[in-house]
Amino acid sequence: MRYIKKIAFLFSLIFSTVFSNDELLENYILKNISNLENARFIYEDIIRFSSKYEIDPALVVSIIKVESSFNHSAVSEKGAIGLMQLMPETADELQVDPFNVSANIEGGIKYFSRCLKLNNNDIALALASYNAGHSNVQKYESIPPFSETDNYISEVLKVYTGSFNKRYVFNPVSFEESSFKFGEKDGNR
Repeated sequence: MRYIKKIAFLFSLIFSTVFSNDELLENYILKNISNLENARFIYEDIIRFSSKYEIDPALVVSIIKVESSFNHSAVSEKGAIGLMQLMPETADELQVDPFNVSANIEGGIKYFSRCLKLNNNDIALALASYNAGHSNVQKYESIPPFSETDNYISEVLKVYTGSFNKRYVFNPVSFEESSFKFGEKDGNR
């Protein structure tokens, strides 16, 4: 049964990535980045690396919006760097320069892809891993009880479902099973 779920998820993910509404993504990025040239490069990187790592680009854009609000030079109080807010240790592990915009985007997408795989493609758990670390997700066998992580997941999913008309159903059955589902546009919710 899990094998069938994984195949269905991968098909949905690939279908969504290949047939995503590029214009909606492009407009959202343009709305959030005033420099048109930078916006174009960031958009192209998101599309290219999302395809490479088989992640929905709308989800990547949602993560970037919440992580850095599209500020490529952002550095958090904890030391996270760039659009995808990579910690220096994570950037070193991924062998990327977190201050290089393209490398930061690729590194963040690659890391999120790893988080998805570690969490059976459950977006909420993957977001928790991205925000609080996978060791905390394992420790609590669920989303860690940190208000920052709860708020982070909520904000990413709010952007993802609200700005890109994606449907996300969070109905956790157990830590082992995925709660991820792609849906149709808003009218079919």
